[in-house]
Amino acid sequence: MRRATRALKALRASQPFNYIATTLVHTCFNAVGVQSEMAIKHLHRVGGVARKLPNGCTLKLWSLGDDWISNQVFWRGWSGYEPESAELFFRLASRSGVTVDVGAYVGYYALIAAYANPLGRVYAFEPLAEIHERLIRNVELNGLKNVVSIASAVGDVDGSAEFFHVATPLPSSLSLSFEFMRPTPRLTSSTVPITTLDRFFRDNGIGRVDLAKIDTESTEPQVLRGMAETLERDRPTILCEVPKGQGSERALEEMLSPLGYRYYLLTRAGPVEQSHVEGHPCWLNYLFTTRDIADVI
Repeated sequence: MRRATRALKALRASQPFNYIATTLVHTCFNAVGVQSEMAIKHLHRVGGVARKLPNGCTLKLWSLGDDWISNQVFWRGWSGYEPESAELFFRLASRSGVTVDVGAYVGYYALIAAYANPLGRVYAFEPLAEIHERLIRNVELNGLKNVVSIASAVGDVDGSAEFFHVATPLPSSLSLSFEFMRPTPRLTSSTVPITTLDRFFRDNGIGRVDLAKIDTESTEPQVLRGMAETLERDRPTILCEVPKGQGSERALEEMLSPLGYRYYLLTRAGPVEQSHVEGHPCWLNYLFTTRDIADVI
């Protein structure tokens, strides 16, 4: 049975079979206006993905069928991955001079920001070598000159740290937190550089930050602690993952509340203001802002 499963997976990933099959199936479903969850789950796109953004630019991603984001974009459209966050982030980035993407993975949000404002600057942090290589490949595929890719983790210290991840070629589950990753099968770790954003901004002469996206699998409070000077000075708008039950909620509030930030849970129906930061079982991302929500969205 395992041999048959491996053979089927190899067939689905082979070219030109994958290109022909995914393109044909996608075209057929588009023609009748439906989506197939079975196709999305079992027929991962291998190779190039290209989708039009709201401003007419084309977002391009490349995959070996090994990253869920590219697959979602191929089957569901440019905002098919985290649509409750992606569309809002595009609008925010269009007005952002400097955007920072912490936990950039293969570059989805960084690329969106770069296309949304070609005159802006995007700094994308991804520490694990194999993922950082894919990030660079996607930036180069899009021909973007306003994205800087940094092979470093981000936290509240400078130096190096153990980075925990699944032992696969392109792991999707990874964190600086061993406690967060402990239940994960085939867990391993790599030593990676780590920096604080305040240090990075000072060293690179970056005077103002407008927008930050943070997705670090439970260490988001450490990222904010390492950018305390920037928060105090700039009050950037923040798109932040808040995993439920990981103990990050109170720490986030303690840092953001004194600065006048308000908390909006991002749902498919739109941002919903919350009196406190609480992880949600369905919706992972929050918008933290000091601005009136009407001016933001």
